[in-house]
Amino acid sequence: MKKIGMLLSFVLLSISVVFSQLPRNSGGQRITVEERAKKITEWMTTELDLTQEQIEPVDSVNLLFAKVQQSYFQAVDGDWDKIREAMVTLEKEKENALSKILTEEQLENYKTKVQEIVNNRGSRGRR
Repeated sequence: MKKIGMLLSFVLLSISVVFSQLPRNSGGQRITVEERAKKITEWMTTELDLTQEQIEPVDSVNLLFAKVQQSYFQAVDGDWDKIREAMVTLEKEKENALSKILTEEQLENYKTKVQEIVNNRGSRGRR
């Protein structure tokens, strides 16, 4: 049951990250998938204290998953049940990919910070 809760948390984070990383740029346009992946990598670099050797592979993982997420969002056209289902699988795959790059401590820190973001987003929505 705890694993399902963690997966659901990651799904919620993915959705949150996708939408929170879609602010408008100075020209009034939404940021690109590449810009969103860069912002996530920057966050991870700061929060997880990534080494120079880790930054490029982490950025590649973030870009790959941002592109896949974007394609899912476009393909299911707002069907949140399908999006949730896809995000569970994607987040599990992303965590697996990151586990090959991050140290055990960084991965646990990542999971903790993701959970905090999910918890904070949930409480903001209930105000």
